[in-house]
Amino acid sequence: MAVTRWLKDHFPRLRQAISRRWYDYFSALDKDARVLVMNYGYAALDSTPPVELLCEEEQDRYPLQMYHYLAGMVSWEGRDALEVGSGRGGGAAYIVRRFRPRSYVGLELSGKAVEFCAGHHRLPGLSFRQGNAEALPFEDASFDIVLNVESSLYYPDVPRFLAEVARVLRAGGHFIYADMRYLEELPEWREQLRASGLKMHSEQDITPNVARALRLDVERKRGLIERHVPGILKPFFRNFSGLDGLSLSQGQARIGQRDYLSFLLRKEG
Repeated sequence: MAVTRWLKDHFPRLRQAISRRWYDYFSALDKDARVLVMNYGYAALDSTPPVELLCEEEQDRYPLQMYHYLAGMVSWEGRDALEVGSGRGGGAAYIVRRFRPRSYVGLELSGKAVEFCAGHHRLPGLSFRQGNAEALPFEDASFDIVLNVESSLYYPDVPRFLAEVARVLRAGGHFIYADMRYLEELPEWREQLRASGLKMHSEQDITPNVARALRLDVERKRGLIERHVPGILKPFFRNFSGLDGLSLSQGQARIGQRDYLSFLLRKEG
């Protein structure tokens, strides 16, 4: 984690390039589509029944429950949606099947990931495109919903990304956002959101939900890494997949740990 933090602070563009290479490599490694959703996951803390999934979706249960939780914040029917940082496309496909937007575009920096998604997720209204989160390749006021899940922590210029979100949203449109930050970064992050011009409708600390999902999903992730990842890369994959919890805080405010937050913002006008 010290190396990752140092890259973020001193060489943000290099970190973004490494992230793109990582997705290119993962697309080549996971030819059998064993992993279609790559966020840390979400699990309820009470007796709420688990989300009903198709048999083929069970392999990604906890990451898909993150999408389900976020998507439930707004109505999608008849809306045009954009996901910035769509990764392997499993979350995009899930929302299209379950929440039925009119159109849904998944944008990803990695060309290999876009190629994989276009071939694997073939649903009416769903498309994938390569592009940069800080220079969205769309006209002003193109979308009713913009979604970003656990992706912006790799962006060199988050305020520029937020400005682009505001630009492509239509008046009355919503930005659904979930990510994590080190505790000492939270004030700056909230100020960035305030300065975006979008109106904050809700902020939720879902760190306990994410931590529980990581615990419940640990054996699946460990098995995938042990079976399919070359030995020298196993420590990196364990870190990236959250097997060490990536210092998520769990009620103890200690510098160096992260909180995982979700937000719902709206473009007024």
